[in-house]
Parts: sequence; structure tokens; C-alpha cells
Amino acid sequence: MAAPRETLADLFWSNADRYKSMQSLRQALRQLKTAEQDAGVDVVKATTGHVHLDASAFVTDLSHLSALLGKGRAVDFREAEDLWRGEFLTGFDEIDPEFSDWLMVERERIRSEITSAALQHLNKIRTDDGGVQVEAGARFLLKTDPALEAAHRVLIRLYRKLGQQERAEQQYKACEREMRLHLDAEPDEETRALLDGPVEAGVADLASGETGDSSAGGGRLSNREDIIRLPEITIVSAAISHPVPADARNLRDEIVAGLSSFRSFDLFQAEYFGDEGEIQPTLLQGHELGAYVLRFRHNERSGKIAVQFEDRSDGRIVFNEIVDLNHWDTLQTAASQTINRIHLFATDKLQNPGNNAAFARWCQVEALMWEFNPQSDKKALQILSDLERRHSNFSLVFAAKALINMKQLLHYPIEDRELGLAMDGILSLCERAVMLDPWQPFNQRAHGWALIQSNMSEDARRAFLQAGRLNAVDPANLMSVAEGLAFSGDVAQAKEKADLAMSLVVSVPRPFYEYYSNIFFAAEDFDTAARFVEKTSFNSIAGLTTRVASLICAGKEDEALQVLERHGDKYEKIIQNTGLAQEGPEEWARKVNLFQEPKARMNYEKGVNLVKKYFFGDRAALR
Repeated sequence: MAAPRETLADLFWSNADRYKSMQSLRQALRQLKTAEQDAGVDVVKATTGHVHLDASAFVTDLSHLSALLGKGRAVDFREAEDLWRGEFLTGFDEIDPEFSDWLMVERERIRSEITSAALQHLNKIRTDDGGVQVEAGARFLLKTDPALEAAHRVLIRLYRKLGQQERAEQQYKACEREMRLHLDAEPDEETRALLDGPVEAGVADLASGETGDSSAGGGRLSNREDIIRLPEITIVSAAISHPVPADARNLRDEIVAGLSSFRSFDLFQAEYFGDEGEIQPTLLQGHELGAYVLRFRHNERSGKIAVQFEDRSDGRIVFNEIVDLNHWDTLQTAASQTINRIHLFATDKLQNPGNNAAFARWCQVEALMWEFNPQSDKKALQILSDLERRHSNFSLVFAAKALINMKQLLHYPIEDRELGLAMDGILSLCERAVMLDPWQPFNQRAHGWALIQSNMSEDARRAFLQAGRLNAVDPANLMSVAEGLAFSGDVAQAKEKADLAMSLVVSVPRPFYEYYSNIFFAAEDFDTAARFVEKTSFNSIAGLTTRVASLICAGKEDEALQVLERHGDKYEKIIQNTGLAQEGPEEWARKVNLFQEPKARMNYEKGVNLVKKYFFGDRAALR
């Protein structure tokens, strides 16, 4: 329950410059502290870098709601229904445009999570209690969303199983009415068929309306196959003594929040399960995607926190680290090492082509995309086509297809252009991905790149900022966001995100240097841009162009020409092998310059022109 001061300042005072927004935040914190003193509470803790809430002095209705849905009894559903009084933070929408965007995403995330939690208890229509528990669960869901088709289906099937055909038909009419009113839509044919079909099918066999996933797919799903299962992590916390210091709680919360932001895991809080006063770790036996336990233990004597990650498939301890926060610059940096270690371990295991689970196939696609060559992208597209057939609402499929097609347009046009997509088609894929799952950072990032290509720089900037907010612990996400912001013209934010990304990596991946060079180029620090792009793997014509442009703008035209002559043969082959030669120099020159700010675009054009002349013009005339 912590956030950097800069994040809060940008969220609540986005239209002010950084100095004024930080000043406003300090003033607000002073006023809040006065209010706390009057009320006799001490909830908000502020340090020089962060603001956090003291969880021991502060209980939210959302945490209580999660605990109730974890139990899933009839009495719990009824209490949850009483507790639900509308959308998250109703009435606070107009604080600030940035806050409003954040709030929209949080509301969707919360709704998706509580819907998924409730539906887990309704997978089988039980009538041994007269249908009381199932009906209470469905009524809770309809309280949160009267047009939720999945909840109406649960009730239709329950009433039919109880022999109450008339009530089932009334429920179908209620479903019709609410969907027309709220969605301007009609129930699916499968919903109507429930009135006459078999009565023993489980909720798993229902058709559209479930919001089962939440993490990887999102959106309204058309069948059970569209629910994407994820690796499961159960979180267990313990302490040698109580109360646990705020730093230990904050580290745990930062790690759990970071894992959640990857949207690659189903997370379970052990304390939410079991009988009153009893902590029972759950999900010790998982599925082919992996089941893990993440344990936190604070030692009062040493002041250190033990973090242990276990693979439940074989009982193995993957790692056990002792965290001393005094050795880290920030809490976020300390947490990010554990977060990324867990993420890499869990997803690397799924990159084995022998694993055909949907999310495993996605991990295989992501690995292929990082290889950045036409052969790997061809394999990735084949997997994506198969995933789309099996899971028509898996949002990441459409974002990935868009990015691969963008790559082909920019870097290595495919032989048969008819098989690829034009920019309008790519943008449509991104819009579909965001519509299905707006809180997935990969989707927002892909949308940002499509908007850059479509010359909509302000819309692109908003998409990149959103992607950065959704996951601020993944260095790859942050660096891609930073480069996108640089192309959009927001250089200050680009440098901030890039610096954060670089601080979170243990070793810097080579592609990061090319991203970083474009950021420094936008900032007109041409010497640094040239130095960073020199560290890349030199397989990208765009990277070569950035280096040449940086040297020219730094007043080193002779050195720029020497770079072309030194690497000319290598890039001549790349141009021939990727089809850029057939595409023609003018088309390549038009697409390679992604900078939207006029001055940066003009500076980059200097490098584009020299590269174009060297490879497509009279090379001898340049000497």
C-alpha cells in the first residue's frame, strides 16, 4: 500500500509542472495529517520518497469483500451484496484527468476480480441446500452488474434443476430486459437454449457472459475455453513477533502488487481461506502451468525479511533470499528483484513447446517475438492463429499480431505483402485488444505503437503512460514505454521511465541500449545517444540510422560515414535478406522516422538521408 511521491503528484495534479505538483502533494499531506490528529488515527505514513498506508490501522471494504468471496458461503454472498454500494470510489471521477483514467482501469480490474472470485464457487449447481448458496452468489453478481449474462444463466439453471420452470423463464426475461437496458444487446442463443436443454451441465459449460479471466484475456467471453488459466501463487505471511513493522508489510505488498501487475499469475492470499482464525495455504497442488508458494517471514531481531519461493510440483525451494532494506536505495528497487526473478522462472518453464496450455503458448510467442527475425515471427503468428481459434477473446493474441505486423512493415517486409496487414488493420487489432482487456500493459503498449505509426502522438502518449502505470516493475515494459514517450514528444517522462527501467535490471539486455539511444536523441543529447546505440547487437537498420543521425547532429559527419563504410557489407546483406531493397528507399525513409516532435524529426531525417544515399544512391559521391 505504497506509492512514490512523484506518481501521486502526477496522478492528482497532471496539468501542473513537477515542482508545483510536488508542492501541492506536500500541502495535501500536511492537511491530511491535521485531519488524522483531529480524528485520533494515524494511517498515512510519508517518507522523502514514498507515501504509504499503515495496513494495521486501516481496513478497506474491498479487502473484507475479498475475504467474503474467498469463503463463498450463502451468508458470505449476502454480506458481500450488502457491502457493495456501487463502483469503486464513486464521486471522485473529476479530481484530475490522469486520476480519472487510472480510476477507470481500477474499476474494471476490481469488477473482473470479484466476478471471477464469485464464479469459482458457482461452477457446480448445488441443490443439497435448496439452492441457497448458488442463488445468493448469483444475486450478488447481479447486484454488481444487472446485465451480467453469466449470473442470469446460473439462476436459470438453478431454477430448472429445482424444477421451477416458471422462475427460470422469468429469469430469462429479466436477463433480456437488463441486457437491452444496459448493453443494448440480446442474450446469446445458448442462454435461451438453457430453458429447454439438459439441467445437469456445470457453469464451466456455459456460453458467453463469463468474465473468467481476468488476468490474461479479459472482456466478455464466448465460451469456457476462452478462460485462460495462469500459474498459481499462494502467498503466506508470518512473523516471529507482532506487530510486524511497516517496512516488512510494505515489501510484501510491493512484491504482491508487482506480481499482480504482470497479469501472468493467479494470486491467492492464504489468510483469506480456511476457518475463522486459521491460516491455510491453498493450491498446493496445481496444474500444468505451475503452482507455487511465496512465503514472507520477518525477523524482529535482525530486522530482515526472508522471502522464499517454492515450486509445489516437486516441493523444491526455487530461492530463499534474506532482504535487508538498508542495502537498497528504495523499497521498489528491492521488491523488483524478487518480482522479476519469480516472473522469469515461472514463464521460462512455460516456453517449452511441449506445453500446449493457452498461457504457455503465449509465453512461447513472447519469447519468439524477442528474437526479432522473420523466421521467429512466422512461428509466432502460427501459434497466435491457433490460439485465436481456441480462445477467441484472448486479448494478447490481437496485440501480438499487431506488433508482428508492425515489425514487418518497418523492418523486414514479408515476401507476400498480401499476407500482411496495412496500418488500419493493425490499429484495429490493437483497439480490439484494448477493448477486451484495457488493464493489460502489453495491449496498451501495442496500441501506443500503432498510434505512433498513425501519427496520433497525443493518443499514443496517453496509451504509453497507461502501460507504464499498469506495470511499473517490469523493466521491459518501462523501457518500451519510455521509447514510445520519446517518439511521442514527452522527453521528460521518457527519461524518467528509462532511468527506472535501467535501475531495475540486474544485467542490461542489448535491445535496451537502442531504446535508450532514441530517448537521448529526442533529448538532443546526441553524443550519449551515439554511445548507447553503439552497444546494441547491430542487426537493425533503424539502430544504424539512429547512430548515424546522432553522429551527424553531434557534428561528427566524417565519423558517421566511417560507421557506414565499416558496417556497409553487413547491412547490405540485411537489406537484401529482409526485402527492404524491393520496398524502395522512399517508402523505407517515410516509415523509419518515428519521431513526432518536429525538431527531433528534422534531426533524425539527417541520418535517414545519409543512410538512404549510402545504400540506395551514389555511394562514391559521398567520399
